[in-house]
Amino acid sequence: WKADIREYEEKIVEAKEQIAQKEIKKQEFDAQAVEVPRAKIEELAHVGIQHYSNGLVISSEVDHLTNENNVL
Repeated sequence: WKADIREYEEKIVEAKEQIAQKEIKKQEFDAQAVEVPRAKIEELAHVGIQHYSNGLVISSEVDHLTNENNVL
């Protein structure tokens, strides 16, 4: 029966190692899952800022033309 106990202890050690490896993989997947949305958010934020900047330029040009028309 001592052999059986050793066999079960070895299986427990193997199971603990597998659990530890799976936990590491889970943490890696979690990190990747966070990174992908962060990259997409940064990309969309950049596009939004660019559109806003373009709008400011156009608004300034419209104001300038409006003032010119008022002078004429």
